[in-house]
Amino acid sequence: MSVYEQQSEAGRVVSPGDCQAALAAAEQENVELRNKYLRAAASIENTRKQAERETRQQIGQRLRGFCARLLVVADNLERALAHTSEDNPLRSGVQATLQLLWAALQQEGVSPISVAVGAPFDPHFHEAIAAHEADVDQETVVEVVQTGYTFGDELLRPARVVVARPTRIDTLR
Repeated sequence: MSVYEQQSEAGRVVSPGDCQAALAAAEQENVELRNKYLRAAASIENTRKQAERETRQQIGQRLRGFCARLLVVADNLERALAHTSEDNPLRSGVQATLQLLWAALQQEGVSPISVAVGAPFDPHFHEAIAAHEADVDQETVVEVVQTGYTFGDELLRPARVVVARPTRIDTLR
């Protein structure tokens, strides 16, 4: 037996070529296992990020729905104020409650849509509930029936408006 040859545990003689082949095989297996590990780690990270995105979306949807339901409460409080005399003792309580509600809604990102009478009708933010023919160049807002709101950058509820339409004679010219 030469100095470069060794005897294995099983009693078989191992040559330097066998050792190099075993080392190359071990290195190849190491590369494959490392690649599997990296793919598994990337998959876990992608799954974590996707779960975070889905959770944020679900929370956003729930908050959006909750805020939309609270707008109905705000509408009713505003109606109560509109139909309550100044000397009614409940008026100040209703007004304070409405202010607290608006503060909470604004803190969550709810903002009213500013609509001016005479402004052009915008179907992205307005919902026309009636139309009256008038001598105008384009469809314009004649009356705001119900305020619209956004939630962050998204439309929460469109402003409900009455629109003036151009008369048929003007549109045919």
